Amino acid sequence: MADVFEPGDDHESASEFLLPYIQSGNINFLLGSGASFPAMPTAGNIEKEIDAFLTKKEEISANAKCVEFIENINAVHASIGKAGVPADVSKTLEGYTEFVRTLDRLLFSRKNLLLPRQANIFTTNYDMFVECAASLSPSVILNDGFDRTTGLTNRFPFTPERYFDRTYRSGGVYEHEIEIPTINLIKLHGSLSWRSDNSEVVFEASGIPALSKAAKADAGEVTKYLERHFLILPNMRKFHTTLMDRVYYDLLRLYANALDRGNAILFCFGFSFADEHIFDITRRALRNPTAQLIIFAFDQAAATDYQGKFAKQRNAVVIAPPAGKVIDFALLNKLLASVLPERSASHGA
Repeated sequence: MADVFEPGDDHESASEFLLPYIQSGNINFLLGSGASFPAMPTAGNIEKEIDAFLTKKEEISANAKCVEFIENINAVHASIGKAGVPADVSKTLEGYTEFVRTLDRLLFSRKNLLLPRQANIFTTNYDMFVECAASLSPSVILNDGFDRTTGLTNRFPFTPERYFDRTYRSGGVYEHEIEIPTINLIKLHGSLSWRSDNSEVVFEASGIPALSKAAKADAGEVTKYLERHFLILPNMRKFHTTLMDRVYYDLLRLYANALDRGNAILFCFGFSFADEHIFDITRRALRNPTAQLIIFAFDQAAATDYQGKFAKQRNAVVIAPPAGKVIDFALLNKLLASVLPERSASHGA
């Protein structure tokens, strides 16, 4: 059964627990909708609501619900960088920004030179909080899988083999090479910035214009709007093109391969494992005795749920808060930062 670990208030026990995994593991994070809360509402029953329409052959209503879902996410991003940004959005962006900066510092301080200074962030979220956070962090190198070697357009092709690239910096005198930390962002369900362009997926900096009230009343315009997005929408229909089907399973294969590596460590935050594909891949990966799953539970009820899901896995640990408390993004960042050398030194002082 999955073990439960409660970090102390001073985070010293968390530092001691997490340090070996950070220093010796191939680092992966899995972020779900809970990571973008409170800016983004959790998915809730959206899939059931859409599927209910599809079961009754009410495709127009199902599509309208999908459009509403996308527009709610777009509205949040439209507020970023503007005056009067909602407090919930600002708080969420702050959490992500601190997260990518902490992860970058953790990779930079790794003492094991045999392991790459690379980490993977897998997420099912469509939102672009990770990308926004990286843009606010000059030292962070974020690899989102798109080829930007040609800069004459803002439409860049998706080239997932770039996830295997590593970045080095050489000294001017002795020409020694030092690997620079890189964070790979793999968005398993697509992204608001992804577009379907015939036979390929492209990154397009300018978003798809919102539908007018008149266009929303036109079933054909609604269908075109949804098809222009490259999103694995939360419903039984899932795919509407062969390209989407292929890319989705290629991304899942990347996730499976990352967990099959030696000493793979998967940190999970804000993800419920309600997605059966990802849940099954994760459980199979834990057959690898060198793999380790560490789940940061939001509250004790979530911790109990995770224990049930991974009851047969001995290499799974649930980090749970004390009764009446939660592990939010702010506390997650503090727990991760406790591993940094300067923080560890202050604990021992």
